[in-house]
Amino acid sequence: PLNDDYGPGTYKYPTDKAFQGEGLFDISSFSITRVREKYRFDLSFANLTDPWGSIHGFSLPLIEIYIGKKGTGILELYKEGANIKLDPDYPWSRLLKISGWWVRAYTPEDMNKEEDVWGAENNPADLDDIELNVEDNTITLYINEEIIGDLEGAHLYVLIGSFDPFGPDNFRTLSSDINSWNFSNIDNDNLKYAPRVIDLVLAEGIDQTKILGDYTEDYPTIVPIKIETKANTVLYLPFAIFLVILLLLGLFVMNKKPPVSNNK
Repeated sequence: PLNDDYGPGTYKYPTDKAFQGEGLFDISSFSITRVREKYRFDLSFANLTDPWGSIHGFSLPLIEIYIGKKGTGILELYKEGANIKLDPDYPWSRLLKISGWWVRAYTPEDMNKEEDVWGAENNPADLDDIELNVEDNTITLYINEEIIGDLEGAHLYVLIGSFDPFGPDNFRTLSSDINSWNFSNIDNDNLKYAPRVIDLVLAEGIDQTKILGDYTEDYPTIVPIKIETKANTVLYLPFAIFLVILLLLGLFVMNKKPPVSNNK
């Protein structure tokens, strides 16, 4: 839904002029398309701006996409920063991080490795063999399947934060009062477990404010979206074979010459 880039429903934007406007972190649609050996990710926002002149054409959102399949991976986040927990039934084995300056990919084996704060040239997680375009408030990313694995039957957590190169795991932090550079939550002084996720993609019918607002005693638990397995493709195969047989029979009948009669 639109107009919900407020975390659990109570967050306010920083007051600096870079954050003037609405919908700056409001993801409005998300899709994945298979394109031969690549996947195309489309992430549309209500209002995608670039006040700091980034490389890719957007400055403010930080996008994290945790990807996994049941029975594999881990539940612990790559690094502390988002202030959320993953559903215990759905671990991750790949992580995509997308900012206006870089696209990075991680596996659980990369955890606890030292990284440069900016890492624009020296970060081993940076992906060079990608295509990223921004047009009409939509980020389009083409990425090789071998980097993120086959997505059929996978589940994903799509998290939107505010990019801060010096913040924990590049997430902008929270404050209990109005602030120029941090998000504020003036309705709650207890921010120990408050999520730094401003918006996210959830399955239809799940309330974002209830998910992100459950942080009184622990970090809120996020539920993933799921990519269903294409089980019905098997059903098309017998039908296709039947059509081919009919076509071959038709060609055989058309090409068969009628017998020559000896009657005069």
